[in-house]
Amino acid sequence: MGQIQPPRSRPSNARPATIQMLRWGILNLGAFAVTALLLRIAVVVAVPDTTQTGLKLLLRVTHVVVWPLELLPPLTTSLGGGFTTADLLAILIIIVIWVAALGIVAGWEREGQRMRSGTPESRSRP
Repeated sequence: MGQIQPPRSRPSNARPATIQMLRWGILNLGAFAVTALLLRIAVVVAVPDTTQTGLKLLLRVTHVVVWPLELLPPLTTSLGGGFTTADLLAILIIIVIWVAALGIVAGWEREGQRMRSGTPESRSRP
């Protein structure tokens, strides 16, 4: 058997500008999705008649996110007005996915900084 060699260092394909654009996109799309779902909750709780064009459009667009959860019978429980458990769970799921995506991109940025500085991982740990 031959001796075990340490892994070769390889150049990173990540570009800082690309990662920043990805972070910007995740931040804005996540904020848009959470805001739309919060508006949906406000509309279904406070507005008894949603036949106006803007309200109807908002409910249709956000229904795409809530619809899979509404297929499960326990999640159709009303919490007040048209607000259901599915609405609440949808916003929680979106927030968790949003934070996880931001964490992944932050990890990529940190790894890129570490690779550019040439510092081995063992030295950067406390």
